[in-house]
Amino acid sequence: MNRRLALAAALLLTGCERHAAPGPEPRPTAQPSPAPPVASAPAPSPTPAPMPTAAPLSAADRLILGQWRKAANRGECAPLHFRSTAGASGTPRPARFSGGWAVAWDQPQVRSAFGIAGVAILPDDHASADAQRDRLARQWQHLRQLDTLPQPAFAGYGVEGAQPYPVTNPEGKGLNSLAYLRVGGQTCTYNVWSRISRAHLEALLENLELLPTG
Repeated sequence: MNRRLALAAALLLTGCERHAAPGPEPRPTAQPSPAPPVASAPAPSPTPAPMPTAAPLSAADRLILGQWRKAANRGECAPLHFRSTAGASGTPRPARFSGGWAVAWDQPQVRSAFGIAGVAILPDDHASADAQRDRLARQWQHLRQLDTLPQPAFAGYGVEGAQPYPVTNPEGKGLNSLAYLRVGGQTCTYNVWSRISRAHLEALLENLELLPTG
């Protein structure tokens, strides 16, 4: 009997060992952290384009500005200049216009061959643009719109003295062609003249623009 009990106990112990709880699972080996990405160098900033520089003033433009700065009417008669003298050469010089400013171009055989002036302010100069246009249309044989200037801008012109061009000389060659101008934003009446021809005067009018004063 005792032998049977001892054998049963031995069998029971063997079964327990076969079903013993497993041991702890092995811990996974830690993997190294990935290296942080290398920051790329910033792209170079584009080189800014150089600022355009203003073209130097011509001798004639410097004369116009100098005469304008001394004129009594400078607050109401901004300086104008010619982008081009329409193929005519000459030596610019100051010209006298009481209360205003002027520059004339002399040629070897012709004094004051052409030029421009901002004349003194007269009482009628304060009238409206429509009234000024009507006045010039009545005074002169020809009226012209001036698109290169601040609007409204227009000119009446003909032979000096507000005379028409003669039938025998419709191009006004050798005559003093004269224009009276009105420019938007200005009070004075400008003068432009040419002793070369009517066509030259008309070309000068088409080449007019305000002259910067800064």
